[in-house]
Amino acid sequence: MKRFSVNNCIAHSGQDARDFVEHLRASGDVLFIGAVGLEQTSLFFPTLFGSSANIDFKFIVEERPSVASALANLGLQHQAYLKGAIKGTCNFEPLEVIAIDGATTGGRNVTNVAMPWFSEKYTDVVIDVTGMSRGVCFPLVKFACDIGLKKQFNVHVVAAASDTPSIQLDSEANDRADWMHGFQGRVEADRTSDDLKLWVPQLTSGARNQTVLMHGSIQPTVAEICPIVPFPSREPRRGDELINEYSELLLDRWESSLLNIMYAHESDPIDAYRSIHRMHAARELVFSGNGGGKRAVTILSPAGWRIGSLGMLLAAIELSLPVLYVETVGYNAKGSVPLSVEVAEPDCLWHIWLVGSVYEDEACTTGSHTLV
Repeated sequence: MKRFSVNNCIAHSGQDARDFVEHLRASGDVLFIGAVGLEQTSLFFPTLFGSSANIDFKFIVEERPSVASALANLGLQHQAYLKGAIKGTCNFEPLEVIAIDGATTGGRNVTNVAMPWFSEKYTDVVIDVTGMSRGVCFPLVKFACDIGLKKQFNVHVVAAASDTPSIQLDSEANDRADWMHGFQGRVEADRTSDDLKLWVPQLTSGARNQTVLMHGSIQPTVAEICPIVPFPSREPRRGDELINEYSELLLDRWESSLLNIMYAHESDPIDAYRSIHRMHAARELVFSGNGGGKRAVTILSPAGWRIGSLGMLLAAIELSLPVLYVETVGYNAKGSVPLSVEVAEPDCLWHIWLVGSVYEDEACTTGSHTLV
């Protein structure tokens, strides 16, 4: 078994992703890992897979200290829906994301919880990241890739997104920035103080305080900052609005430039993946020959639109990049909470094949990623 690379990453979007799901449903013994999300889009892929009796389902129930009662009830409603929509074995696993003392524990906990799930009996493991927080799905996907390489099973990621969410959430952020479990890299070692660090934060509206918090935790060791914004986007001015919202940070506090901004397609994770990969490779090439013993380090900070974060995940796994983020402590609803479950067709669907026999043929490794 081998895993994906930037030159050979088998991915499907839209209807092709749906068609591949039909193939997976009949391919053998499958383990499906998802999460009980608050957005109804998180129910889409479980519904597609749910009619097959040869699939075992594991759902993570993320537990946080501050969640509005209406949202907690909505989670229970979605859990009941999943129980009724799935024919195969279906289990729900509670997962502590934030400890009592405020420490971020979701990443470490999910790898411990998921460890006994990965049995040799499965031919394929599918991880649906639609309803998972980044602090949970990043470590889980990386862990699944490592185990898949050892135990010789295919690993897939699926994600769905909608332009019109079924619920508007107001998140409460933690008061500390943390290195994501499994993605610490070299950044916490004393020997990295001379490394030439580049920080790539994914900008999102309303998260200025979290961005300031992350920046403060890595100063003054960061040499460059290259924010990433969505473009093209469903809302053509979304990128401009984000740049305007963060202009004081970008131009004054960070002493950066508008030329440093990276643009990535809002609905294509491969675009963000390629952009980060090219930038990191170019910096390594430049600084590896400086003769001073310094190394180029790229730090990623996922936030905002989930499809773009998936591209960051691919880059972090392949290049072993450190990931800095601020975990969410709790949620409140900005408006009304849906009273019934209606699983509509998402506007964006992705399947990415991370580990598997598809990468065994070396002849396939030339050229760009493949959209089948």
